[in-house]
Amino acid sequence: MTRGAQNDVSMMIARKSQLQTTSREGLTMLERSRFMQERTLALRRHDYAEVEEIDAKLKEASKASSPPVKQHDGAADLLAKVNERNRKANVDAVRRAELAESERKKRERRLQTRNGGTPTPADPSARLKTLPRTFNDATR
Repeated sequence: MTRGAQNDVSMMIARKSQLQTTSREGLTMLERSRFMQERTLALRRHDYAEVEEIDAKLKEASKASSPPVKQHDGAADLLAKVNERNRKANVDAVRRAELAESERKKRERRLQTRNGGTPTPADPSARLKTLPRTFNDATR
């Protein structure tokens, strides 16, 4: 690369890093991982002062990155309760409709058998006449 192109690239990298540092508040995964590794090493060396410093940095970063605690909205809680109640009512309504439909079909079958109609077989495989084939018949 030429000297001018190197200068342009380094300026672009500097600008990008400047934008990134101003836009983020907390730690990245890489920084958090590095801090945790340093903390583990400090614990193994019994350097408790460094452990406290790293803990303070992690605590400060977690406060900065965590969103402020919102108070629960009463309307949202009310809507959640209404939604849950509606879901339960829908499940019950579907169950009742399915039971009513099965009862209606049973009544129709009973009426059909009383009026001289042929009842539909309970076994679905008995509705269609089939001819069983054996393996020997297929090879002839």
